[in-house]
Amino acid sequence: GEPSDYATVDADGKVTYYKDKWRGKVFGTPGVTTIQQMMLNFIVINDLGLKFAPYDDKADTSSTSEYVYYQPSIANAAAFESDSNRFLAGGIIWQPQLQAVLENVKCHHSGSQYSCKEMLDTAEIEPDHTCCVIASSHAYTQKNPNTTVRFLAGYMDAVDWVNAALADTSSEEYQELVALAKAKTGINDDAVIQKSLATVTYTYGNSGEGDTDQAPLTHLTGTIEELVNDFYKYSSSLKRSMSDLGFSSVHRFAERYVDDGYLSQAIDVRGGGGAFTKASVKVGVIAGDIHQIAIHVAIEKGFFQKYAIEVSLSASTNGAGVATSLQNGECDFGVMGAPPITIAVINSGLVNSRGGRG
Repeated sequence: GEPSDYATVDADGKVTYYKDKWRGKVFGTPGVTTIQQMMLNFIVINDLGLKFAPYDDKADTSSTSEYVYYQPSIANAAAFESDSNRFLAGGIIWQPQLQAVLENVKCHHSGSQYSCKEMLDTAEIEPDHTCCVIASSHAYTQKNPNTTVRFLAGYMDAVDWVNAALADTSSEEYQELVALAKAKTGINDDAVIQKSLATVTYTYGNSGEGDTDQAPLTHLTGTIEELVNDFYKYSSSLKRSMSDLGFSSVHRFAERYVDDGYLSQAIDVRGGGGAFTKASVKVGVIAGDIHQIAIHVAIEKGFFQKYAIEVSLSASTNGAGVATSLQNGECDFGVMGAPPITIAVINSGLVNSRGGRG
């Protein structure tokens, strides 16, 4: 079928979903704790009024099914194309893997091969949604506050460089960005990389509603509150309640969970100068994900070195892997989607109202 058989978007941005087309279909996601899984979960339960379940050989894939199924191991274009995943009707994956699917991959379904088409952009499903965040354990940041501030300052410099490059696609900087993105994602197709870069907004906070230099993550705090409320309403991912963690509300949790004090200090560090003591940090990232290109830019262009920070990277296949590396102490910082780290923090009790903070 055509994408418009599943959903359409009107001139005002309103999405209409066609329930009967979705019945019994199987969609791929990068993992059960990813933002892609959360969005698909929300569509199925809230917009379609159907049930959401993992796919197995007992799945009811009939046209009268009350289920939409997910396969949570489709993290890249190669997995989407694999012969072993011919049962997929579609998928929801991150850039540039999505663009690689649209440009180059032939999708297998019901014994036939088709060119893949875009149904919806995630910006249409949830405009201006928060994707990747930087996380660290409270124990690490408390012990290394100066290193944390300088690491964030270098990252902010890199984001500004990325945005300047994107603003002028005829510039040498833009060509550098494309080349670096190809090298770090493993996708050697200029068109895929260029289209992917154009779909992502790169920011480090201090740009949303309510954000200030003193409280640069006010908007993110509100976004996390909405995210957790949605998890409790539409998903079974969270195993602990707010009361289990000692919070009277999700709002109180979000205020404690999101810490913008270090970012606020980093804004001041960037404006100054001075000598810094050398420090080394290990950062967890998602392999093949263009949302995290600023980390690679900061390393390649020397923005971390400007603040005497040496960075080494550890790659995981999805955000859950990065969250695990943080919990295990294998990384000092992690860059991943907001859902997987939030799920990990709540389920592991890493943030509580009595002094603990993950």
